[in-house]
Amino acid sequence: MAKNLIHFLIDHIDPLGQGVFKNEDQIYFIPKTLPGETGQAEVTKSKKNIHFCRLVKIDNPSPKRILPLCPHFSECSGCHFLHTSYEQELEFKEKSFERMLAPIGSPKFDTVSAPERVGYRNRVQLHYHKRSQYLGFIVASQKRILEVPGCKIYRNELMPSFNELYQKKSKLLNKRPRPKGHVELYLRENNEIKETWDSRYASDGFTQVNEQMNQKLLESVRTSTLSFSPKSTLDLFGGDGNLSKNIEGDVFHIDRYPFEQKDNFFSLDLSEESSLDRFSKMAGRESFDLFLVDPPRAGFKHLSNWVEKFSPKMLIYVSCHPQTMIRDLKQLEKPYEIVEAKLLDLFPSTFHFEAMTVVRFK
Repeated sequence: MAKNLIHFLIDHIDPLGQGVFKNEDQIYFIPKTLPGETGQAEVTKSKKNIHFCRLVKIDNPSPKRILPLCPHFSECSGCHFLHTSYEQELEFKEKSFERMLAPIGSPKFDTVSAPERVGYRNRVQLHYHKRSQYLGFIVASQKRILEVPGCKIYRNELMPSFNELYQKKSKLLNKRPRPKGHVELYLRENNEIKETWDSRYASDGFTQVNEQMNQKLLESVRTSTLSFSPKSTLDLFGGDGNLSKNIEGDVFHIDRYPFEQKDNFFSLDLSEESSLDRFSKMAGRESFDLFLVDPPRAGFKHLSNWVEKFSPKMLIYVSCHPQTMIRDLKQLEKPYEIVEAKLLDLFPSTFHFEAMTVVRFK
């Protein structure tokens, strides 16, 4: 039986897809809810006047509530918006992005929606616990693994391999030398499926998980440079050169883990402040026309130093965590203007999305 029950009335949805209920000076976050809904929730964690909850019951559902596509949605923390329409999901994301952009002048932005709400991920990672024989996604709030044999988020091409993991689960887990770990399925560009156990995430190198939306991202980058025609580009956190595939002129790539050895690739850890001096000596260049920046969620805290050093005319910043992108842009000392901003929904059904800003330096 649930303990620490509260009765709630949801006011709005926060950037993490959680419903927010306020009772005097107490704030409650309740996932899988919608504005205007009332019901009951169990407080699972508290810190001063902030409380995180698990939904127990909806008493008065919103007219915008729908039946989730996935049988695991009520328990799984992987998806956040399957209880409402995709149009409503986009509206929540747009409101979040609008609030995030306020510190840099609230530029207008365009939204690029996804053609598929589920069945889009080319990569899926499942965690296992050998002793309990669990295989699935981690529910962080409950510190347990939720089995998800009916998950809908991955590409159809991965289904046979995904189903086989569950069909042969006991045999596979009993062979593992570790008591717990993870397995990853990755659909490569040649439709080959790679299965890896207990390796680092994206061990082949980072790639976007939504290929259809990645193509829309690449087109957005390409069209943003049409009137500019850069002769030299620095692709920071370049990976396999995804963002710079359609960019003309000389392109230099920097990332920590190279996909393969190629011309103008530099293996550097951009989180280290010393990487700027090291690259400057190795590259032998004084300037670049264009910066492409696509960092991990932590952002690129040394961006301003790189801009001061190489004086780009334009910067295209792509981010899966817009708050750190906005933090990095605020720290730029060189005068600039934001000429374009976009919300690209690379992660439908979740609260995540990709943001893109195009900056011209004055």
